Amino acid sequence: MERTLQAGGRREVQRGPVAWKEPMYDGRSARRSNTVQREVRRSSENSQKSISKKKKRKIKKMQYKILRGILIYFILAGIAATCFMIFNILTAGKVHAQELMGNGGAAVENALRGLFSMDGESGDDILGEPDGSLYGEEMANAIAGVTPQIRQKCQELYAGNRELLVLVNKENELAAFYEAGLRSICEGRLQAADILYEDLCAMLRDAGEDGFQYWIASAYRDRDYQQGLVDEDVEKYLAKGYTYETALEKTYEYTMPAGHSEHETGLALDILCSTNTMMDESQAYESGNQWLVAHCHEYGFILRYPSDKEEITGIKYEPWHFRYVGRETAARLKEMGWTLEEFYDVVNGTV
Repeated sequence: MERTLQAGGRREVQRGPVAWKEPMYDGRSARRSNTVQREVRRSSENSQKSISKKKKRKIKKMQYKILRGILIYFILAGIAATCFMIFNILTAGKVHAQELMGNGGAAVENALRGLFSMDGESGDDILGEPDGSLYGEEMANAIAGVTPQIRQKCQELYAGNRELLVLVNKENELAAFYEAGLRSICEGRLQAADILYEDLCAMLRDAGEDGFQYWIASAYRDRDYQQGLVDEDVEKYLAKGYTYETALEKTYEYTMPAGHSEHETGLALDILCSTNTMMDESQAYESGNQWLVAHCHEYGFILRYPSDKEEITGIKYEPWHFRYVGRETAARLKEMGWTLEEFYDVVNGTV
């Protein structure tokens, strides 16, 4: 109920108490509310399911990565083991073949004769008598690539140059009566065998024309000097905490015992590039050293201790160490890819 009052030119409306009315029930609103609640619950459940699926996918991805890593590890390990086994088989087979060849092929011959005789016929009847074409020493020569002509030529080279081709290493001591026949080189700073002087001068001159200069760090050394080098190296290793036996063993990797060094013959030279006077494997990366390795045989020199023949020479790779053997022998060694030790094996008939 409203009442209107006039006071001072203003109208005021007074409102009386309003009677309470019971709200009417709206079924559509209730249904709509329930629907909204269901949608909210459904959305929440879907959200939780989505999060759960993402976690599961992450876990599966992690498991997949782990399994893939384990699989790759075992594959690589299997490959490595297989390669090692194949290497051992090939190595063992090579050694066994060499042993068979070293026995003059008798084992091979007997095996063949036994194989043919299994059919009831005599192996001798089938194979006949050996004619020397595939037996004994010549069979070994065929395996090693050394023909009788090559062996004969090497023996002739050795016979005419015994002192020049003297073999000095850990197993072969230089005879105490060996005469080096020395002369001064490098303006009197060093001494070397007189026989190599002209070829050395020619080699350095031709290298110089191609733009390379060198420093000869060492040439002839007598036994006392060599022993001093050994003692000096041993002291260095002892200072690092090695035992005497280990220090001596490591010293002999590069420095020969007194009486076993090629420098005592006067035929060995340590030649360093003027652009790098470090006596280490870095010499191999110098263009001047590469020129020497490629051309030294033309002047009668060989690289004495190659990187791929350490097991044969018994010395670590020394790209600076050159040995004079004469032009004809150097050309032969270069052609065959031999060290001086391998040349001796051919001469002596051990291969």
